[in-house]
Amino acid sequence: MRLSPIALAVASTLAAAQTAPETNQIERVVITAERRVTVLDTTPTAITALNGARLAERGDTGLADLVMLSPNTSFTNGQGATQLFVRGIGNVFILAGGDPGVALYADGAYVSDQTSSNTALFDTQRVEILRGPQGALYGRNATGGAVNIISALPTSTLQARVGLLFGSDNRHESEGFVSGPLSDGLEGRLSYQIKEADGYTRNPLAEGPRRLDDQSSRALRAQLQSSLGGHGTLRFVAGHYRERDAGMSVPVLPDPVSIPVLLHGVTQSSDPRVVKSQGSSNRVEVNTAQALLELPIGTNTLSASLSWRRSKVDRLWDSDTTEAAVTSSGFLTGSTDKSLDIHLASDDGSPLQWLVGVTALQFDQSQDITILTQVPLGFLVPGAPLTVPFPGGVGFLLGGSVHTRSSAAYADLRYMLNPQWSLLAGLRVNHDSKRADEYQNIAAFGLAGTGHPSDGWTSTPGSVGVEYKPAAGTLAYARWAHGFKSGAVNLGALQPNLVKPEKVSSIELGFKTEFLERRGVLSAAVFSSRYKDMQVSQVGQATTLLANASAARIDGVEIEAAVKPIAPLTLSVGLGLMTPKYTDFTNVDLRNAPTTPVNVRGRQLAQASKQQVTLGAEWAASLGELRTTLRADYSWRGRFYFTEFNTPDAMQGAYGLLNLTATLRPAAGHWKLWANVRNVADTTAYTSMSIASPLLGAARQVTYTPPRQFAIGASYDF
Repeated sequence: MRLSPIALAVASTLAAAQTAPETNQIERVVITAERRVTVLDTTPTAITALNGARLAERGDTGLADLVMLSPNTSFTNGQGATQLFVRGIGNVFILAGGDPGVALYADGAYVSDQTSSNTALFDTQRVEILRGPQGALYGRNATGGAVNIISALPTSTLQARVGLLFGSDNRHESEGFVSGPLSDGLEGRLSYQIKEADGYTRNPLAEGPRRLDDQSSRALRAQLQSSLGGHGTLRFVAGHYRERDAGMSVPVLPDPVSIPVLLHGVTQSSDPRVVKSQGSSNRVEVNTAQALLELPIGTNTLSASLSWRRSKVDRLWDSDTTEAAVTSSGFLTGSTDKSLDIHLASDDGSPLQWLVGVTALQFDQSQDITILTQVPLGFLVPGAPLTVPFPGGVGFLLGGSVHTRSSAAYADLRYMLNPQWSLLAGLRVNHDSKRADEYQNIAAFGLAGTGHPSDGWTSTPGSVGVEYKPAAGTLAYARWAHGFKSGAVNLGALQPNLVKPEKVSSIELGFKTEFLERRGVLSAAVFSSRYKDMQVSQVGQATTLLANASAARIDGVEIEAAVKPIAPLTLSVGLGLMTPKYTDFTNVDLRNAPTTPVNVRGRQLAQASKQQVTLGAEWAASLGELRTTLRADYSWRGRFYFTEFNTPDAMQGAYGLLNLTATLRPAAGHWKLWANVRNVADTTAYTSMSIASPLLGAARQVTYTPPRQFAIGASYDF
């Protein structure tokens, strides 16, 4: 009988391990998802908290690595833009002018530029994923949920760590920090990350980069924290990230009839790890600064956050991926975010717990898109040959700037009627405005114009609910929430009206409990969400556009559980089931039936799977004076589509990914060794797909799951 890799790992550990004193209990996780310190198991909302140190050992060093670690959640990176989806809702738009449906925060500061958000997870304390509308506390762009990345804090004692990692594709990295007191009442922390890799996608063309999906990045974060003489804390955070490489591969799937075939008789590679590129570059730079204040006011706590973030992304790639010079694309994106948040929270000892605050945000984004392409003359002149290019080719130049302003006042309340029952409520009064200065220039068609669209919206997202604690360690809750996603600009499309805001009403019933003297924990949620004017991605003349679907409905179930049957072994499972469907939406499939309107009522929501499963097994025991941990994580995702039409040419079938991790450290020592294998079975699947306009041959640009990768690392604590 042949044993699986998981069985072999567990069996070898069982044979060699010597039992050491262990705890049978599942550890309690402290979170700040509700903008106050709470325990995960007693917080009445669906949340997954991911430990930063464990993510690093697993090899999860970017948002795109956190695939399917939370029920009904997925992360991907489409054409360089981070796409987070929670409960079927997420960032469907990869261009400036739109907002994601899942709000992303870094240390409490909102990140607007999705093209530069998948930078680096390093020296991270934890990542919190909140599922379902979070409009009251997290603002107008959290109709699907919110994700908050929390950095490790300065320490009151001197601590330091340095780590090295080596892996496949000539991957070599270093990460570390030093933290401790600088003077009486002043602490500091300095952390860094260096990443280098040759890339796992080969380019056979001599004139382009040798490898794609490579990486060369540097990240640095500095923190200062003052105790303010024992009265609160003031923390300053400054960060810098820089990336200079060829960038990710965006292969085009071969089609029997395509522009490269018609004009040059060439086609794309059918090997997902081979992409023909005549040129590709990726330049990313992000600078951040934050000031965070926590100050006791009587028995209450005042918190204030002032944040600034500036990013610049310059990407260029061969977007036909053949040896012929057919199409090249360039995106130059810049963003400056400024935000201020001030809130006052009551203490935890009174029956009425409250939090009230105000916030103001200012986002200024710019984007310039350049697409240079050859087009068959017959595409533009009826009766002309399809094997002759349009003279001089066609150039699409479009873009401009978008200025977003948002201000809000919000409140979150919890009133304890008795030790068992509590009432919950939250409300935000928000005003958004967007103003754009845009241009479009298609010289071959004689088109050149500018536009200055603008609009504003006032919204009141919020929630009401009830919480019930029938016994110690058990919580049940019910919550109704209303969410609002800001309207959007199709920058460069010269549309006079902005895309309408997206609205959602959602009901959630949840249950959390511990059992077997906390050797096991279980959380479950049932939800039903109804969306109006859902924002969806569409095929445009040159790039993708946002449009409004009339209505959609998503019903689902989520279960997360962990159990320690014996002290060394922890088993975990996550299950997500959904029925994501459009309830009223008529559109035209420009790739397959460009003249026939189709009502997609009842069809599966784009980018959303109906089923998702995550399984984990961890064995932690002592081998003499050494402590060893073996972990296996398997995630499986059901079939999903990339368009609302649910056609086979824009579909990814069900697939699973297996990751293995092992660590070794002394029971009382300073060093640690770890190794991981990601995508053990070398599974290849689409993670994103963008369909070009018929004028560009309706080409399908995709991204793939990374191949099997190996890494071994070591760290030393001083």
